Amino acid sequence: MVKQEGEQKLKAMAIKDSDRLGRLTIQTLAGLGGLAGLLIAALDLIASLIGLSSSHIPSGWSELYQAGGVVFLLLGLAGIAGAFLYAKNKKRAAWLLLGSGLLGFPVGYLVWIPFFGFLGWVLWIPPGVLLTVAGLLAWITPERLRALLGQGYEAVDNANRKSIDQALFVSAIFVGIALLTIILMFTGLLFLGAEDSLKGEAGRDQDDFNNAGIAGSMGRWDKAVESYDDILSRNQSNLRAWEERAYALQKLGRYNEANESYERARELNLGKDGLSNH
Repeated sequence: MVKQEGEQKLKAMAIKDSDRLGRLTIQTLAGLGGLAGLLIAALDLIASLIGLSSSHIPSGWSELYQAGGVVFLLLGLAGIAGAFLYAKNKKRAAWLLLGSGLLGFPVGYLVWIPFFGFLGWVLWIPPGVLLTVAGLLAWITPERLRALLGQGYEAVDNANRKSIDQALFVSAIFVGIALLTIILMFTGLLFLGAEDSLKGEAGRDQDDFNNAGIAGSMGRWDKAVESYDDILSRNQSNLRAWEERAYALQKLGRYNEANESYERARELNLGKDGLSNH
């Protein structure tokens, strides 16, 4: 009788410890994800301020980064709120965490699409994965996850077994984070491929002009020249690319190459004027 009561107490203690571990895991993941989301929001808001102060970055980009920063701020705060809400309402917390984690990916892609949409997607991976995993765990519940892992409470009187169960539970969380990161990265690449296939030559040229403008605003004129070279590799008759390439080369002190680019631009301009006269 005494032995049975002791086993029941041990079982009750194990269940309590298990519940505490599950709750702390979900709240920690949600809290870290929310804080990471706030960091991404800060980066976007800083990018918007840089854009407003730079003549090389179109003004529309700054507004887009600013809007994205506000959305990321709200998503980060939602993740932190989900961490606190979990103690009171697990299901609502689960949906809040899942929504805030997954919604950030399309937002990040759209915010950064004028520059490089995939970068915005990748930036959201740390907070997005943490919030999504926390939401999935809250929705599935740690108890169900343990059942799926084959963990029960019949053998909890063994301290070593208890440690093994906890380690297995935590390991499953880390494996889930790794798998979700790979899946989301692959999904982002699919979006990138689809976007690139829909762009024509004019769209690719505009992307390279945008990249060159950003590189120039940061003093990376060598990178700007690379972007202009990409444009000219597709179309040697792009007058704007030759002119802006010449300016970038001049900033680098490569005056002979700059003069060649200016001369090429002048020839294209004369040819254009000749055609218009006819």
